[in-house]
Amino acid sequence: MFINLILLILQLLLMGSFGGGYYYYPFLNLMVPFIILINCFFFIFWIIKLKWPFVMFVFSLLISYTEWERFYKLPNNGIPVSKGLKLMSFNVRLFNSYNWIDQENVPESILSFVNEESPDILCLQEFSKEFSPPFKSYPYTYIQSSSKNGQNGLCILSKYPLYNRGFIPFENSNNGAVFAEIFYKRDTLRIYNLHLESLRINFKDTLLTRVNSKKFINRITDVIKKQEVQMAEFEKIDKKNLNPSIICTDLNNNAFSKIYKGIKNKRIDAFSIAGNGLGGTYNLANFPFRIDFIFFDPRMEIIEFNTHSINLSDHNPVSAVLRWK
Repeated sequence: MFINLILLILQLLLMGSFGGGYYYYPFLNLMVPFIILINCFFFIFWIIKLKWPFVMFVFSLLISYTEWERFYKLPNNGIPVSKGLKLMSFNVRLFNSYNWIDQENVPESILSFVNEESPDILCLQEFSKEFSPPFKSYPYTYIQSSSKNGQNGLCILSKYPLYNRGFIPFENSNNGAVFAEIFYKRDTLRIYNLHLESLRINFKDTLLTRVNSKKFINRITDVIKKQEVQMAEFEKIDKKNLNPSIICTDLNNNAFSKIYKGIKNKRIDAFSIAGNGLGGTYNLANFPFRIDFIFFDPRMEIIEFNTHSINLSDHNPVSAVLRWK
């Protein structure tokens, strides 16, 4: 019971349930979904045993109800009745150019999926010029390599003309950000495609020994610090932007991190309003982490949000339909 109590308090602190701000410990913030999962198991255990400590979980849930929307959303059975601007964000992992997935014709399958979903704006991370299929439905494209003279990087595909395009390079990194503006419903709207530093977690060197545990935690902490620098570089550019904006991003971090809070800023997390279930976009130790996001300006409202469960990359794509209020 004592361990359960400590974990529940830790969960509430890291989720920001006390005073609206969370305690920031890079590695522990990343582990929040696992801590929640352990506490859920404790809750089930106490229910089965018909023991009173299950009340602790119920009490913690009442305290952190609004924060839970970043982790889990109850199913929304509403049917969209109006149309809007549809955006999709998808880390395509170089279109399986190194055969990570034991499946043929992955680029063609991605193309078929995109054509079926038909987003107006498509933001691709880990885009490969060499292996990309022809996205003929998108007459306007902005492709930017994340490294000098490279073939791989970021891409914005659009059914609307793209203006004022720009690239935000990250120092000593193969990641970066691109942006472009469109005219939508008589307003100018900026689209960001942002890809932060990968955590590169390999559970073969995990927490089984004290030495490996320390190396693992230090490596993850170093990557998150690098993400913080990249976030600051993004914020320098974004502060100069006077137009409403939408961010499509592979954040490589979760919704309880300083990175999430900083990039989201005053924007709205599309999943937290219209998502469903855990919304996992990346499996980490067989647990569905949500590290891919669509953030939108408060002057817009969301009609629909989807996390697409397809086995065409190590990420699941996410899409949102938005409109002006």
